[in-house]
Amino acid sequence: MLADLPVWPSLRILVAGDLILDTYGIGQVSRQSPEAAVEVLDLLEWQHRVGGAGNVALNLVGLGHEVRLLATVGQDPEASILRGLLHHAGVSDRYLGTLSGVPTTHKTRFLDGERHLLRVDREQRNPQDPAIDLLLEQGLDQALDGCNALVLQDYEKGFFNPVRIARFIQLGRERGIPVCVDPKHLHFWEFQGVDLFKPNLKELEQALGRKIRTDNQELEQACAEARERLNCRLLLVTMADMGLCWMDEQGFGRLETSPIAVVDVCGAGDSVIAAAACALASGMEVRHIAAWSNLCGGLACLKSGTQPLVLAEVLRHLNTPTPK
Repeated sequence: MLADLPVWPSLRILVAGDLILDTYGIGQVSRQSPEAAVEVLDLLEWQHRVGGAGNVALNLVGLGHEVRLLATVGQDPEASILRGLLHHAGVSDRYLGTLSGVPTTHKTRFLDGERHLLRVDREQRNPQDPAIDLLLEQGLDQALDGCNALVLQDYEKGFFNPVRIARFIQLGRERGIPVCVDPKHLHFWEFQGVDLFKPNLKELEQALGRKIRTDNQELEQACAEARERLNCRLLLVTMADMGLCWMDEQGFGRLETSPIAVVDVCGAGDSVIAAAACALASGMEVRHIAAWSNLCGGLACLKSGTQPLVLAEVLRHLNTPTPK
């Protein structure tokens, strides 16, 4: 199936949603603390990376597309770091809004090599902040000009509320471009009538209020129920090491993943929605969208932390003969 994947033209895609700064404190644990039953991390380096909607944007850039990012930051050093990282990656901060009195969402992870020890979050969620509505009023129409697709990345950090979600979807429809969504639990059912809806299995279970067995017809029935309630064109459900499945007007499909040595699943969902969005906007068949997305999600799991895809490495993987 992967051999049939076409090479698409460069697209212009708007990514909107919760922007996050991911910081990694990397070091080495060699002893226990004499003060408490905890390990002592000898810190060797700090690494800053773009997370959330920004990681989706960087994945799309890495896959060869032009990206506009509509999001918010605070008035703090973390915002300056994010702007610098985005600029370095070729993503303009033209459509970034600044919120007064609200910190930039910041996740700090401490690692012993690749072993995850602790995560510390700094955030303040206010989905009714009028500054976000002002940003959309002043910049959304212009940001959408000439775009081939719209990606809505919800991390439940305050960017979306039901009114804004409805406005994004309406504008996407009016402009005739596919609207692609990576949801969380809070607004799961608000994204009505979109073209691509990509939850993971846990999010689907939370939304439906039940565990879903994947070894019988329960999975297909759950996908059919969710797609009908959402009235979406394509439902794509990622299932970690079990691959992914999908439901569209043609029915149900499933694709297992190749065995890989998973390093870190952090950011893999961002890579999947990026791959699926550009594949859908390019007019790929559903089975090819699923195969491409599955490949890109798997490659993201080979990297530690949030690291975007690079088209050259994806194509190199495609061109590598499969061992017999």
